[in-house]
Amino acid sequence: MKQSKYACFAVALSGVAAASAIAQDTRPVTSFEPSELQAEAMANPGVAFESGEKIYKTICAACHMPDGEGAVGGGTYPALSGNEKLEYPDYAIFIITNGYKAMPSFGHLLDDDQVAALVNYLQSGLGENTYEPTADAETVALVRPLEEKNEGEE
Repeated sequence: MKQSKYACFAVALSGVAAASAIAQDTRPVTSFEPSELQAEAMANPGVAFESGEKIYKTICAACHMPDGEGAVGGGTYPALSGNEKLEYPDYAIFIITNGYKAMPSFGHLLDDDQVAALVNYLQSGLGENTYEPTADAETVALVRPLEEKNEGEE
């Protein structure tokens, strides 16, 4: 019984010592200046960009890489550059608005025009892709889940 009292006392004492050391830490706090793109993104809630390239760099490039080459690490992020599935817009529109497997849905963050701009960038402006950009807001609206559509639309 005495040993457990001493053990509890030792644990409590080490916790107090650690807290005291942390409180006395006088190192300067590291801060950063956001890039122009980051500052623009933080200025408004949601995604405020209309440019497909800016949307890609803001929400897609972290996983799919800046040039769309994809990555393997904490997960598998498919390459978008040279991806034959992007020849037609419907596939990308569906994946972006609804998500698929480990990729989350971005339909709640992007409006129809933004999704179309992003898909058009994926088709013709990213990496090796030279597909004809054919996405439009009307096609995106058709792909969205019914509960996301405004009342009265069908």
